[in-house]
Amino acid sequence: MKQKLFLILAMVLISATAATAAYHHEGEKDADKFLSTYPDAAGTKLDNCALCHGGGQYESKGSMVSLGSCQWCHYSYGYDGAGEIEDTINTYCADYKTAGRNTAAVTAIDAMDSDGDGYTNSDEIAAGTFPGNENDHPGLTPAPSRVYTKAQLEAMPQHTEFLLMCGSRSDDEYTQYTGVPIKDLLDDAGILPSATGITVFAPDGWAQYHPLNYDSDIEMYHVYGNMPGESYQYPPATYYYDTEADLNLNTEYGWCDYSAPSCSGRSNGDAIFVENGLKAILAYKREGAYLDPGVLTDENKLDGEGPFRVVVPQKNVTAPDQSSKADNQDVIWPYNYDWDHNAGACSRSATIIRVEPLPEGTTDIDVLEAGWAYVDQEKIVIYGAIAESITLTWYQDADGDGYSNETTLQSANRPAENYYLSSELIAISGDCNDNDATINPGADEVCDDGKDNNCNGTIDEGCPQNNSPDDDDSCFIRSVLQ
Repeated sequence: MKQKLFLILAMVLISATAATAAYHHEGEKDADKFLSTYPDAAGTKLDNCALCHGGGQYESKGSMVSLGSCQWCHYSYGYDGAGEIEDTINTYCADYKTAGRNTAAVTAIDAMDSDGDGYTNSDEIAAGTFPGNENDHPGLTPAPSRVYTKAQLEAMPQHTEFLLMCGSRSDDEYTQYTGVPIKDLLDDAGILPSATGITVFAPDGWAQYHPLNYDSDIEMYHVYGNMPGESYQYPPATYYYDTEADLNLNTEYGWCDYSAPSCSGRSNGDAIFVENGLKAILAYKREGAYLDPGVLTDENKLDGEGPFRVVVPQKNVTAPDQSSKADNQDVIWPYNYDWDHNAGACSRSATIIRVEPLPEGTTDIDVLEAGWAYVDQEKIVIYGAIAESITLTWYQDADGDGYSNETTLQSANRPAENYYLSSELIAISGDCNDNDATINPGADEVCDDGKDNNCNGTIDEGCPQNNSPDDDDSCFIRSVLQ
């Protein structure tokens, strides 16, 4: 963050995935000690950085915005490890460290109530709640949740956008993604008015927070509202190209990949047109092909980005700048810390979206099934500040022209392809032929096609009348033949 942050809540000496195959952060030394004592915790929400590490908050426009533990740790500790990691640990791991930071220490603090919520550490672990977070304890119910398959997402209104993925430490690239606007997805899930943001989780242990609405902090990418005073969610972008930056031409120190098919025909300085504007989306296609599913490599790193990736455009449009790790910064666009590096906020292989804050009296869902298994099953779960149960009215638009014939179904989720919410349609009634996209109340009448194009009950109204004696174009005058 480029604003003052304050330590809060809980997360660190342990990091793992919500799945059977655990991920541990590079240099991490404590997960095995905890899991050897509590093997049943493997793959649960406790098998995560948040067991020991805290998130953070920063002030924006007079209110505090919370960050996940990954973002806070990378800010306060730094990629270079220059910060103090112990500043992020919670009371549970402080007790663990004091007790010796070994396997025996895990057992030694079982009878303690590290977070002061009235439950011993062992009772909390048995119940699957965090022993270092006073707001998470036995007796809470799992928050409302909904699971979406890729097929369900494909049945929703789609959005395709070409954009710059600008990295800070990695190479940049221009590419095209297709998916579902996150605003539409949250509406579909029944987001509550109390919601303030979302936290996206990937099975490699990464978590990324996004506010719902615009935040001036350059590293906070909103997913619901528009830019201040504008009708678009993210600003129109510009295409920047230079042969020095092109890593396929300048193999020595180039830093931007322009090889995507969607780059073809573009020139430096061109305005980038995106139908309906740039948006935060949950993407499942890149350049028209499904995203490669994420896998954990032997080096304990995530490879791939699918089946789903959160994609957020730049809030502040810039050229692709050189990597911060590059030795050669004497280039056309050297690394600039203050530029918008959106790629780092685009979570790969997302399987969980938590809508913040959790409703009172609830706790996190059991994420055991929502890790690598969801990557394989092409699913994503949304939980938190969403309706307990919802029944929505879905209107059929079989021909996809934006008008329904009033055929409806009641369901919490989209019941089938070509069924839409009223907000997704031009009109929920009036289509007199829902199998022909040229026929609807908003269509112009087409002469001599034999259709009531505008559904007003009259065919070819306003069209010139054919009064020629040769009214059937037979080259014979009917009156003479008769």
